[in-house]
Amino acid sequence: YQRRVRGKKPHRYLQLDLMAGKYPVDLVLVRHGESEGNLAQSLAKTGDDSLWTDEFKNRHTSRYRLTEKGILQAKAAGDFIRKYICSQFDRYYVSEYIRAMETAGLLGFLDAEWYVEFYLREQDLGIFGSKSVNERKKDFEEQIAQRKRDWFYYQPPGGESIANCCLRIDRWLSDLRANSTGLKVLAVCHGNILSALRIRLERMRQEDYSLIKSDPMQRTHNCQILHYSRRNPDTGHVTENFKWKRSICPWDTSKSSNVWTMIETPAWKTTDLYGSVEKLPRLHSNSKEGLEEFKKELEKTAKLNAEVGRSGLAITFH
Repeated sequence: YQRRVRGKKPHRYLQLDLMAGKYPVDLVLVRHGESEGNLAQSLAKTGDDSLWTDEFKNRHTSRYRLTEKGILQAKAAGDFIRKYICSQFDRYYVSEYIRAMETAGLLGFLDAEWYVEFYLREQDLGIFGSKSVNERKKDFEEQIAQRKRDWFYYQPPGGESIANCCLRIDRWLSDLRANSTGLKVLAVCHGNILSALRIRLERMRQEDYSLIKSDPMQRTHNCQILHYSRRNPDTGHVTENFKWKRSICPWDTSKSSNVWTMIETPAWKTTDLYGSVEKLPRLHSNSKEGLEEFKKELEKTAKLNAEVGRSGLAITFH
């Protein structure tokens, strides 16, 4: 059977997937354009804190507007999406932060009806929020050192870790599976949230996330487009889950890979687990005496375990 696309004047009909609970066929994610905060931090990294006025510091980070450059980036992203990806989507989502909503409005989808989504808001940086990189280094030296040791799990006081962001992103992904099966979806959000989405959609490990932070071609630039698809770009065959992705920086394609790649999410074998573990040296060991004593205890309990095990088998199989 068929379902009418949401809207007063649906542009077409979509054949529903035979089973509910699948992802959209196409999910296009866009980071917002350059914001006032991005510009202020860029200058701060050169030693210039002139944009960090009291008025600017007192504005919550959710209220940052786009810069003139950010506006041009957003228009370039919209032009690319409409020309080369899709001229119209079935569902539109946007973070409730001002810079994301401003970007969404500039993409050029004039008849779109946007869901303003709380779960797509940017990572809460806690004590680091509304402070320049120079102020952070000065006031929170130890916290910055902790963050460098573990970008993924580090949680700033009063804020969120990337791992925390992944948990709330899972809720949004569950909503997509419930309400957007087989559709085309466009969402505008933030850099760290795009990282969280990558981690969950591509089943990345903690060490994989480190590559996102260190590889220039893995960076998520302002108005970067991440396109996930269940449709094979060569054959058109639609699979059960997202199998292909591409990343595009529409205002400078030399900054992105641009080509379709297959998403590999292999299961780990036991030898793979040990291989990963052995990369880290063990820093502490038990004493010989304590270890020998524990081995003797294990020998004693082995007989009791045998009795318990045989009793369990009797209950299970008879």
